[in-house]
Amino acid sequence: MGKEWALVLFTLLAQASVGLMVVAQALNAKDRTGLKGVLPWVGILMAASMLISLGHLGSPLGAPRAILNLKSSWLSREIFFASGFFVLWALNYVLETRSQASDGVKVTTGWVASLCGVVAIISMANIYVHTILPAWTTAYTHIAFYSTALVLGAVLYAVLTHRAGEEGRFKQAAMLAIVGIALQLVSLPPYLAYLGAGPVAAQETARQLTGAAPVLILSQALAVIGGIFFGVYALKGGGEKGAAAGQWVYGALALLVLAELAGRYLFYATGVSIMVGQL
Repeated sequence: MGKEWALVLFTLLAQASVGLMVVAQALNAKDRTGLKGVLPWVGILMAASMLISLGHLGSPLGAPRAILNLKSSWLSREIFFASGFFVLWALNYVLETRSQASDGVKVTTGWVASLCGVVAIISMANIYVHTILPAWTTAYTHIAFYSTALVLGAVLYAVLTHRAGEEGRFKQAAMLAIVGIALQLVSLPPYLAYLGAGPVAAQETARQLTGAAPVLILSQALAVIGGIFFGVYALKGGGEKGAAAGQWVYGALALLVLAELAGRYLFYATGVSIMVGQL
């Protein structure tokens, strides 16, 4: 894998950041008070992802020049919109925590930042869709990236609100995470079927996934168990305190993070090559 570990962490952290922002905006549309403990983590995750992404660049100091090809390059669009998301998040954070701006202004800037982040993920997915690698050129890449943002964003939101003692939206966040997990589980069999019946390069990916079956099965099992943990706790009301509640919440978080990490590892490891054919 080599430098591709930087891409694994970059994509996961960026998608978690955007997912957390979107979920937070959706579940706090009327009551903005719950955002104060969540928004800092949006920025922390995105800043970490941007720093880690430099580890994959041949010349990190040349990163700003990559923005110059917005008309033709999905990579340029990813960098532009990811940077824009970070700037707009900072603006929204200041408005939410340190200004007397109206709720309308706060909501608008929050959703504009969220939209910019979503476009960044769309651009990120299209980098891989527009390659010479059949394993990456399917709709599954889009589904995987968007569902990861939903799962990690919803899970992190649920954990942060639990820590803050604000359990009112825990059930909604848990249900969003379960929807994301379901999307991943449902989309995997058709993707594997395509690989098995596809061109030679796709069949090679299928062969590699077969060899990595323990990791693939583990990632799916962790996702299911993590989803069950969150679902059970949510159905119980999501209002319990103490060590028992913490075991459910943090245990589910750990399981789902590991599941997404394993899944993203397989995404890169079975892509055979990281050379991008068309940006």
